Amino acid sequence: MRILQIKQAEHALADGRLDEACELIAGGDLRSHRRGQALLGRLVSALVSRGAEHLSAGDARAALADCEKSVELGGNLPEAVALRGRIAEHVSAGRRQERRRGERTAAAREHIEHGRLSAGEALLADAGSVGGPSGRLRQEASQRRLIADAALRRCAAACKRRDFPAAIDELLTARAHRAETLETAALAGEVTSAVLAEARAAVGDGRVERAESLLRRLAPVAGDQPDVAELLRLATECRRGWMHVRHGEFRRAGEVLRRAASLAPAAKWLREAIAAADRGAVAAEALRSGPLGMLGESAPAAPASASAAPAPVETPAVLAPADGSNPAGGEVLPRRFLLQVDGTGSSLVVRDERIAIGPISSSQCPDVGLLAEANLPVVSIERTEGDYFLRSASAVLVNGKATTGKLLADGDKIALSSRCRMRLRLPNASSTSAVLELSTARLPQADIRRVVLLDRELVLGPGAAAHVRSEMLTERAVLHVRDGRLLCRASSPVTAGGKPLDAHAGLPLETPVRIGPVGVVVTRL
Repeated sequence: MRILQIKQAEHALADGRLDEACELIAGGDLRSHRRGQALLGRLVSALVSRGAEHLSAGDARAALADCEKSVELGGNLPEAVALRGRIAEHVSAGRRQERRRGERTAAAREHIEHGRLSAGEALLADAGSVGGPSGRLRQEASQRRLIADAALRRCAAACKRRDFPAAIDELLTARAHRAETLETAALAGEVTSAVLAEARAAVGDGRVERAESLLRRLAPVAGDQPDVAELLRLATECRRGWMHVRHGEFRRAGEVLRRAASLAPAAKWLREAIAAADRGAVAAEALRSGPLGMLGESAPAAPASASAAPAPVETPAVLAPADGSNPAGGEVLPRRFLLQVDGTGSSLVVRDERIAIGPISSSQCPDVGLLAEANLPVVSIERTEGDYFLRSASAVLVNGKATTGKLLADGDKIALSSRCRMRLRLPNASSTSAVLELSTARLPQADIRRVVLLDRELVLGPGAAAHVRSEMLTERAVLHVRDGRLLCRASSPVTAGGKPLDAHAGLPLETPVRIGPVGVVVTRL
């Protein structure tokens, strides 16, 4: 029986059926037979040789299986031990290679996410696999490159037709998908030069608002260019000068406008405005120093007797606010007003529970008019018990899906068209006031970048939980409506006209107010 088993195993070995030969002699004690010992030696050598072939082909699993069979049959022979060492080294090298590949892939992902496409593609060049993470990263890099190139072409076309807002938007899109290249830098310089020339021309023509709008949009492209900062400072000084004029402070208006004129000496209208402010200051001082000014310094003497008492003067009626409240001091807050905060621009604040938003040229006369195509739909946003609902006669996109009505949630993106988009924010969980951030939508007042849908209160301060974010404040201030007035609750001192403001007094309209280090102005529309 043993001889038969040996002969069958010899035939299987001769035919190269090593696994069958191993099964035939499994469990059999062949070491005591001279012919069996020779068979075992040849089979072990054949297993080691096949294992080496598997290892050369990169199949470490099959090589290890053959090595284990050779050890089981012949023990720890030198050739089997050597094969096992080579397998261990191969596995270790594969792990090191896989780890390096993972590190290269992670570094490539970081480069691609930051727009450094060429650097990322170079790291992926020797990755080898078409699919998996490396393949997906290659596709992402290619897609980003296509988007950036298309945006740069649109930017150049918009710059040629002098559509500078569109050119800036396309340039920012290109930068978001690909890091700065020579082409991008050259186009950014071209756009910056063209916008600066346009802004200077606008300032020379007296269109300061137009210049300010262009420059604020240019700021992310131009960075800290001194020319941009200088023109923006000029616009700020002009606004301050106009604020002094509105309050009859002509002398201070002249001082501020002279600073503005030093930045634009060729602006004829600024010199005329300074001369007008000087004439206004002289006229106002003449009035205050004349007989009329004396009336303000003295009070009429009390009548000597009841018979000499003058006829009673009719007291003018005081109109109550439209909402029926009767404010105890302070000015009545309008349903719509402009909130200007240092360092954050202006916000349009609307107190109505339902507002219509759409093109300013629409026949439906929206409450919030946008600079957009006249054929775009007018949508309404209504606040009901703290929830906000969007309704539209025709379909608009909310989060990329067409709808005519939806309960809005924090972060929902509303698009009347591809160039007229906005986002709803509910930044503070304890407040039902909402904010519409105008991403690509535009209002006629160029410096307004958000619409606050005011319910009861508005949070002003640092962090994402504020309706109007101001990093200049260290703690939040809350503006809230009570008895038709806008009150301020803040830990920082609140002053108006340099004097402390009573916590129970409403904020004065059209008057600069300071909340700690931040200046605030509430303006009627």
